Amino acid sequence: MIGNITQFWRLTRELDINGLREAFARPVALRVLGSDSAIAERVARLIEPDPQAGEVTSGVLGVASREHADAYVAAIGGPLESEARRALSNLSVGNEPVLVVQAEQAAGMLVLGIPQERIITLGRADPDDVVRERLFEALVASAPEVMLSAGRRHPLLREPVAEHLIRDTSRVNAQFAAISSLPANLPLIGGLVGDMADVLVLTKNQVLLIFKLAGLYGRDLRLGRQLLLEIMPVVGGAFLWRSTARALVGLLPTMLGLLPKTLVAYSGTFVVGQTARYYYRFGRRPPPEIARELRDEAARLAEATLARLPRGPR
Repeated sequence: MIGNITQFWRLTRELDINGLREAFARPVALRVLGSDSAIAERVARLIEPDPQAGEVTSGVLGVASREHADAYVAAIGGPLESEARRALSNLSVGNEPVLVVQAEQAAGMLVLGIPQERIITLGRADPDDVVRERLFEALVASAPEVMLSAGRRHPLLREPVAEHLIRDTSRVNAQFAAISSLPANLPLIGGLVGDMADVLVLTKNQVLLIFKLAGLYGRDLRLGRQLLLEIMPVVGGAFLWRSTARALVGLLPTMLGLLPKTLVAYSGTFVVGQTARYYYRFGRRPPPEIARELRDEAARLAEATLARLPRGPR
């Protein structure tokens, strides 16, 4: 049920604001290496339309270069020469994340060492905005830590990064809520232990999410306490809604309350994140109709996410 255990523990243990501020401040280099220079340049300009920005560079697979990057995109427009194949193979076993973008005519090519979720297809007739949306979604999922800093600098990346942060933290909180419900089966102290862990970890993850969104939208994270004081009236309703819902769910027997607790943890985190995102993006709290839409979307996504979690043997 945990899925990516490394990611789970990373999100549930970190609250280093200084480290987060340094991560946002660190320059990020993305490099697009293509089967030819034309497709490499096209994909590079999809990520960053301004070639003078300097953080997204392009080159040709198999051509020696001293440029190092924090993440790579391999753009394949046709059959690869042996040197290009060797270069792609070396990238696939390196430490930096790699995403593959295949032109439609190269979509059937076998790419070894790259997970299928890190391979997307560039259709001949696909407009740039459609391709960019798929490209950014895959890029953020492939290199979330790199994209945190890149999203602060590149407005086109900001919204996909924000969406990934909110959904990722919501999913992890849902998983933790399910686990923290298990000690409730222990006599006497079980419920108390589970509730304490729940409140501390879920709230900490939501606060960390707010800080990440603040940094993503250009806020100064050195003003940590001031940022929280600024945002709490905006997201306070979502915190209260989550706490009240969980208290009501807690009246149910453990096994009956497990699924509702998990749903509340996901949807509560989603609403907190989206409310903060709206505030940092537009400078005001979301109006009532937007807030209702966020709650409806949170419930829908929570149910869809839980439906995809593996079930134990019946």
